[in-house]
Amino acid sequence: MKEYNKMKQNKKAFTLIEMIFTLIILSILSIGTFISIKHLYQRVAKSRAISDLSSNSQVIVDEISSLLYDRVPTSVIGYNPADNNFKSIYQLQGNFHILEWIGTATEALKKRDYSGFIDMDGSNKIDNIVKSFGVNKSGINEILKNKFGGNNNIANAGVALIFSGTFDEGVIGSDFNNSFGWHGYKHNLVYDINITDNNISFGTVRPDEIYEKYYLVDSAYAIARGADINQNAACIKAFNFLKANSKDINNTLFLFYNFRPWKDETFCADPNSAGEGNVTILSSEVSGFESGLINNSIYFELTLQRNIRGTDNNVTISKQKVVF
Repeated sequence: MKEYNKMKQNKKAFTLIEMIFTLIILSILSIGTFISIKHLYQRVAKSRAISDLSSNSQVIVDEISSLLYDRVPTSVIGYNPADNNFKSIYQLQGNFHILEWIGTATEALKKRDYSGFIDMDGSNKIDNIVKSFGVNKSGINEILKNKFGGNNNIANAGVALIFSGTFDEGVIGSDFNNSFGWHGYKHNLVYDINITDNNISFGTVRPDEIYEKYYLVDSAYAIARGADINQNAACIKAFNFLKANSKDINNTLFLFYNFRPWKDETFCADPNSAGEGNVTILSSEVSGFESGLINNSIYFELTLQRNIRGTDNNVTISKQKVVF
C-alpha cells in the first residue's frame, strides 16, 4: 500500500521531458502567431500606402494640369540645371527634370478685367497704342496687390504682354532661347506695357507686328524635385521640418511661382543663379517626375514610392496626365 501511494504522488508532477516538449510547442505556436501578425500588419500597411499614394498622386496631377492649362503655349521648357541648358517642350529630348512655363494672368481674365483680344482697326502703331476693350486697370492692380502683396501694380509687378501669333499651334521661332527671358537670355517676345482703361501702350521695346489675340502674364512657374535644385537656398531651408519628420528632401516635389523671366528672374532654388519668388511643397515621396509631348499635347508622369516599414518592399504608384 505504501508503494502504491508513492507511485500515485509521482504521477501528479510533470517530468522534465514533458515540460521541455510543452515549452517547444508553446514556442512554435508563439512564432507562428508572431509571423501571422507581422504579415497582417504588412498587408494593412501596404493597403494603406496604396490608398494614400493613389489619392495623393491624383491630387497632384490635377493641380499641375490646372496650372499648366493657363499657360502661354510655347513658353513651356525643360530645364537641366546640371549644364544650365533648357529646351522648348516641343524640342525636348534627353535629361530635363525641371518643367517651367509662363502663366497667364488668369485671375484678371476670369474677372473680365481684360479680354485678351485687340481691336486691330482701333489700334495705332505710330502712337504705340493698341486698343483692347474691357481692360480695367484698377481691377488688375487690385489682383496684383492681393497676389504679390504690398503696393504691387501693373508697373512694378512686371505684368507683360505676349502676342499669341502662331503660338497656339505650337510654332517655335528660330531664336527660341531669346524669346521669353529664360535663364539669363533675352525676352524678345515679352513686352513691357502700361495700361489705361481700354488702351495698352508698350515700353521701350515695340513689337514689329501685332496680333489680334494676346496674353497678359504676371508669373512663371517651375516644378522640380529636391534632388534637382539648390537645397541650400533660403526658400528651401524654410522647410527644415522635412528632415525633422524624416522626409527625404530629394524626393520632395516643389512648385515655384511668382518669378518673372522677362525681368531677369529665375526660381528661388535655381542652382545656377540667385532666384526670386515663392515656393510650396506639392508632395513628398516623389521618386520621379518626367514630362514630354504626346501628339503636340504636354504630358507629365509622376511616380510616388513608399517603403513598408520592417520590410524590403516598396509600394509604387505612377500617374500620367495629358494637358491640351
